[in-house]
Amino acid sequence: MATELVQQQSMRQEQTMTHHQIQALEMLFAPVMELSSIITGEVEKNPVLEVEAESYEKLEIEDVNNEEVNNKVDSDEWVEKILQLESKTSYNRVSSPIKTESDERRHFLDSLTTTKTLHDHLIEQLMFMGLEENLRSCCETVISGLDDDGYLTSHPADLSMVTGEKIEDLHEAISVIQQLEPAGVGARDLRERLLIQLEREGRKESITYKAIDLYLDDIAANRLPKVAKTMQITMTELHQIISEIQNLQPHLTDNLPVLPQNYVQEEVEIIEEHGALKVKINDGRVPTLKISPYYKKMLKDPALAKDAKDYIKSKINGGVFLINSLMQRQSTIHKITNAILKEQESFFNNGLNHLRPLTMSQVADLSDVHETTVSRAVAGKYLKCKYGLFPLRYFFTPGYTSSDGSEVSNATVKKAIKELISKEDSRKPLSDSQLANLLKDQGLKVARRTVAKYRESLSILPSNLRRQY
Repeated sequence: MATELVQQQSMRQEQTMTHHQIQALEMLFAPVMELSSIITGEVEKNPVLEVEAESYEKLEIEDVNNEEVNNKVDSDEWVEKILQLESKTSYNRVSSPIKTESDERRHFLDSLTTTKTLHDHLIEQLMFMGLEENLRSCCETVISGLDDDGYLTSHPADLSMVTGEKIEDLHEAISVIQQLEPAGVGARDLRERLLIQLEREGRKESITYKAIDLYLDDIAANRLPKVAKTMQITMTELHQIISEIQNLQPHLTDNLPVLPQNYVQEEVEIIEEHGALKVKINDGRVPTLKISPYYKKMLKDPALAKDAKDYIKSKINGGVFLINSLMQRQSTIHKITNAILKEQESFFNNGLNHLRPLTMSQVADLSDVHETTVSRAVAGKYLKCKYGLFPLRYFFTPGYTSSDGSEVSNATVKKAIKELISKEDSRKPLSDSQLANLLKDQGLKVARRTVAKYRESLSILPSNLRRQY
């Protein structure tokens, strides 16, 4: 059958997001620690934006909104609004001590980080070993094949194929890497890592070395009587071996510094004021922006060329939209957190056992926003209260109806499972079915499969692996 090219015309409607709309969504989605860098980037690109030297709690632009910004960019009325922006903008100052130059310098120096990764530590050690160029190159290839925990996840044959290095040289390089610190780096699996650590301690002939080499899988599966019988030792001796294994390091990165991006900062805080709970937005890390008076003054100059005037109006348009988007972000998060506070007030007053089931749809209705807006607003955000620091998503949980008809969140069920297991007889641990029955006695009707799912989410082993001999 012959094919031919056919040109057709059709009409359709589709919604395309503008740059400003995408920017507003990015600001809503970004956690507070990322928001500052986004704003800094926009200030660098837009000359009419300035960052206030002092901290302000709220910025309100009463007569200019984003819809007006988009619709009136080219009108004289828009220019008048911009020229009057300074007088119609209210700033509520936050009382705080004035920062001295030394304070600013100290803050800058404290902000500098030189955290090294595991790969950096290994490359640094290679520099002092005096290796031949070819072997050092092979060692760097092997290091590139390590995962974040120092395991060699790439096969030497694959590394040889990619780099062109001889496989014999790569095997020699692996031996060199396994001599570096921390002990166990470059191992291909857990067994090899633990054996390397024992060899480093001069314990290659120990009974613990033999147990790891031959019976690690059985020990991990809690088949301890079988291991004791095969090794011809008592259970007491086997428990001593297990204790020595537990003192080894299966995860090398546990002792490395946490990278700065792993830290979190609360977005909102629940405080008590005059006997009532209140939402407080953390504005300390959010720069306060304003439109430059210099460019406003330029707009008043009748001699200003039309191209220059259009350029300034365009940049002011973007600047005002950014300021309004920032205010709208803070306002949206405040409304959503207020809704969470209203629904979870018992939690904030009485503690973790009083968390109620809550959906994003419920909060969206209370906040008068769309459910997807709630999802974006809580992503990566944290809330601080007297019980600790919680992700905002923590407060959205499915639930169950207890025997007395009250609603209970799955977090409460998980806590009950954890408490039951903590009190069990270690020689006769509770099965998932037994846990489900005990929860039923507490008024919580939970299926056995659900108990198993929650137990696994708590990183608790099944009963056959929790049993102690």
